[in-house]
Amino acid sequence: MKMIESLKPFPLRTLMVCFTIWLIATEALFFDQLKFNTRIEVLEQTARAFRGPEVIAPTQRALNFPGGGNAEKL
Repeated sequence: MKMIESLKPFPLRTLMVCFTIWLIATEALFFDQLKFNTRIEVLEQTARAFRGPEVIAPTQRALNFPGGGNAEKL
């Protein structure tokens, strides 16, 4: 019982600091995602304006085999 009595309550200041840091990080992520979505939308509109195929950027290199064949990850 002595151990339970010696516990101090969680400091409110620490809780407020943690919450503030979490809120700032969440807002930064939200606005970064919003900016990314806007750029993607502008890129798609530009691709449609050229009336060409959509712009596709590969994320990985294609695998080339010595026999002249190649494989791509789907």
